[in-house]
Amino acid sequence: MLKSFFKLILYFSGFVVLGAVATLLILRLINFEKTVMVPSLAGKTISEATGLLKDRDLFLEIDREDYSDELPPGHIIKQDVKQGEKVKKYTNIRVFVSKGKTMITTPYFEGMDINDVKLSLKKLGMEIGKITRLHSDNVEKDRVITQRPLPGYFSGNKVNLVVSLGPYDVSYRCPQFVDMTVVEARKTANALGLKLIERKEGRVIVLQKPEAGAIINKGDSVEVTLGRGWGLWF
Repeated sequence: MLKSFFKLILYFSGFVVLGAVATLLILRLINFEKTVMVPSLAGKTISEATGLLKDRDLFLEIDREDYSDELPPGHIIKQDVKQGEKVKKYTNIRVFVSKGKTMITTPYFEGMDINDVKLSLKKLGMEIGKITRLHSDNVEKDRVITQRPLPGYFSGNKVNLVVSLGPYDVSYRCPQFVDMTVVEARKTANALGLKLIERKEGRVIVLQKPEAGAIINKGDSVEVTLGRGWGLWF
């Protein structure tokens, strides 16, 4: 009788252990079935990502919005749980969403020297896009004639510039300044685009360099010496 009793206890203990193991396996299987694999959301729109997560009984949570030069507004930049990781169903997957390219108010560069513009853009984290060079009678060489985007407009990080090559080269023979009054000489030089360098004092030009008839270019300097003039000796 005693042996039968011990056998009964042994069998009962075995059934308990087997039952516990089976229960543990069933619970693990149930928990396993409650986990899902997280899909890749990067580059997807909010609508697309929401649909992908909904199919897996997951939820989308927007953590914050940030600027992106690669992705248009409303597209997901990154997610907090990596692609392929397993999480429990009904988990919130947090994402960062693009606000589009960084919007910068374009500074005023017109009239500035191109080298100063480059330094200014570098400090702002911006770049020169395309440079077009044109001749101009009004804007000095290497200075900005115009820009795109225009000053004050919002843009990305590049600015296109039109830069002056200075005036076209114009050659002609130097006029006769000797015997002109200083007022007449100034008017003549201004009309021809010459720079008049005046030496000494007086009302009449008595000497000039280069001489009358010499080949000069628009923008060149002509040195003149002022004096009383022949007509003022009397």
